[in-house]
Amino acid sequence: MKKTLLALIASTFTCAGLALASPDKTEITTGTGIGQRIPQFAAQATDVSGGKPKTVEIDSHKTTRPTIYIFVGTHCPATAAYAERLVQLEKTYGPKGVDLIYLYPNNEDTSGAQLAFHDEKKFTGKLIDDHGARLARLLNAQHTTELFLVNKDGIIVYHGAIDDSRDPDAVKQRYLITALDETLAGKPVTTTASQVFA
Repeated sequence: MKKTLLALIASTFTCAGLALASPDKTEITTGTGIGQRIPQFAAQATDVSGGKPKTVEIDSHKTTRPTIYIFVGTHCPATAAYAERLVQLEKTYGPKGVDLIYLYPNNEDTSGAQLAFHDEKKFTGKLIDDHGARLARLLNAQHTTELFLVNKDGIIVYHGAIDDSRDPDAVKQRYLITALDETLAGKPVTTTASQVFA
C-alpha cells in the first residue's frame, strides 16, 4: 500500500509515484530548486565498486563531479523496472566522470537487504542507508526513482524521473540522459524537471 511522505517518516517511502549559473558561487542560494546548490549533508555510504563493501564519507558540498542522487527501494516495482537502465547509466556515464549515489529511505530495507539488492541488480554506485528518510525530507523527495542531478559545482540542474515510461520499449523522452549529455557538454539543461511515477 502506497503511503504519503508524512507516513514515510515512520514507515515506507512512496514507491514511484532553467538552470541559472552565477560566476560568484556565494550568490547561489541553497535549496532543492533548479539552479540552487543542493543542501549540504554528510552521510556514511557503502562503496561496492571494489568488490568488497567499504564505508566512505559523502559530503554533498565537497563533490567535484556531476552526481545523480536517486531514491530507491528494494521492494519497489518502479526501482525494479529501472534497474537495467540504471546499470547501463553507470556503465556509460561512470567513465565520463559521473557519480551515481543510491539512497534507501524505506525502513524495511535493512542494510543487508540493500547490499543484497545492489549485488542482485549489479549496481556499482555508492549506497546510503537513509532510514528515517532524513535525506528524503531534506531534499523534499516524494517517490522512489525520484532523482536529482547536480553539476560538478553541486548545482541542481535536473530533478525528476529517469525517462517517461517504466516500460523501456515505450520510452520517448530520456530526460536524465539528455540532461547528463548537456551538462557534460557545458550546455544549459533544456528539460530541468519531469513528473516522477507515483
